[in-house]
Amino acid sequence: MKISLKLLFFLLVVSFSLSSCDKKKTPENGQFMIVNASPDAGAVAVAIDGSSFGSGAISYPGNTGYQNLPEGSHVVKATSGGSGTTLFEGSLSTIANAKQSLFLYDRTTSLKAFAVVDNVLVPPTGKARVRFFNLSPNSPVIDAGTVNGGVFTTLFSSRGFEDNTSAINNSVYQLIDAGTYNFQLRVNGAGIILVNTSALVLETGKSYTLFAKGISGDITNPIGLETISNN
Repeated sequence: MKISLKLLFFLLVVSFSLSSCDKKKTPENGQFMIVNASPDAGAVAVAIDGSSFGSGAISYPGNTGYQNLPEGSHVVKATSGGSGTTLFEGSLSTIANAKQSLFLYDRTTSLKAFAVVDNVLVPPTGKARVRFFNLSPNSPVIDAGTVNGGVFTTLFSSRGFEDNTSAINNSVYQLIDAGTYNFQLRVNGAGIILVNTSALVLETGKSYTLFAKGISGDITNPIGLETISNN
């Protein structure tokens, strides 16, 4: 049986189209962590695309740890773990083969969120990576750094309460010698100590996120320092 040129062309087009569909890229996973940094929210339940994310409601100032999440756009919704009241709803975009963190922060009446990429490249021998966010509502502008022999060395200067722009800028890690540190948060330029942590351990080869938590001037939930290991 002879096949006309038109029919042959049609069959070739269909065959190519089916082949292209078969080779469509399957979405890859990234790793995503959600941090509850809201000092008065209590436990927060988070759903992504309508499905619960993590093993349950996230207590303050805890996190979900890294969970697999397909690359692409998603809808995130945070609700009060007790009443089910919606506290935050928004969109996020995840990256294949990368680690990212979403921080829920500020008071429940004005809950905000920002997402950042977590750099987990292994630091040189004897070094660690560290970054710092100011997530303490009502806090003054902060200098964060180490104290050795009474001398304060600023690592992160003039950090106001975060917004989306500052958070992206402040998501870059700094290299620091691994070790155990006396770490302080101070009022910018004034030398007034807000937080003093005498045994902050930064291990070689590790990356860490530090953030100011609590509410400055609040007796029940005072300003403090929280540490998250990113690898």
